[in-house]
Amino acid sequence: MEIQSNLIFIVLSGLAIVSKYISPNKLYRLFKLLPILLLIIWIAVFGDYQANLYTRAILTGLCFSLIGDFLLLFPNQFKLGLFSFLTGHVWYILGFLSGNWSFPLLSTLTITILALGMILQLYPSAGKLKIPVLVYIIVITGMGITSFGRLEALQTFPTLIGAIGASLFMISDGVLGWNKFKNPFHLAEGIILITYYSGQWLIACSSVC
Repeated sequence: MEIQSNLIFIVLSGLAIVSKYISPNKLYRLFKLLPILLLIIWIAVFGDYQANLYTRAILTGLCFSLIGDFLLLFPNQFKLGLFSFLTGHVWYILGFLSGNWSFPLLSTLTITILALGMILQLYPSAGKLKIPVLVYIIVITGMGITSFGRLEALQTFPTLIGAIGASLFMISDGVLGWNKFKNPFHLAEGIILITYYSGQWLIACSSVC
């Protein structure tokens, strides 16, 4: 990503994070979507998404993330927002599986153990969302595992930052789930947004660099 685009992305992300705390019903709704929209435009302009399946899958996943971001601005649309992000993760999985791929044993064990721990913590308190939350955790676990499988097979800088981005995305969703269903805390929104924007940025960069 070019320096100017990086700076714009950082500024927009910072504005979204700050506005979440100082003006969650007005400014946050204005700034929340802009960082991901910038990534979509950037890949559409500079990425080889027509010939490259990985780039196309990441671009599609970002579009579903943008839709999910919009839906989550409205509390009564949480299920639809969750489904949109789940669909985005499926596209990321398809991207990570494209090309060479190797089964990452250590990463799979680590991510699976963490996912099982999250299920044990969140499932009992998820209420009517038990099944959607369970499915979502399973899918995002697959997204993380496939990102490390791509890294293990290719061992390139783009696959490295893609795996780091996927890890940050998992952390973001984990904190979001903990904050919503288990134990809300004041710093949660900041952690969620920092890891979310950083993760999406790295995944986007992995598709064009």
